[in-house]
Amino acid sequence: MKIQIEKFSEKGSESYEYRGFYQIEVDDIKMRFLDGEPEDANLGRDFNDIYKIKNAIQKAYEAGKNGESLDFEEKEVDDLD
Repeated sequence: MKIQIEKFSEKGSESYEYRGFYQIEVDDIKMRFLDGEPEDANLGRDFNDIYKIKNAIQKAYEAGKNGESLDFEEKEVDDLD
């Protein structure tokens, strides 16, 4: 199983006014976290992909039980796609 992780490069961070960005993709489950305005950043708005974590962990667990290797691919991006 391959888990892909993306985060901002220095250029990307600067372009987005130094907001944080982190994305994790496990098969067909994509979880994206991007800083919003501090006064109204919450789970229902900016961090709602947190609810997908349980399914991603379950997929990784099942893959491990089936003898699949766990490979991480990390990359820095300049822009959000």
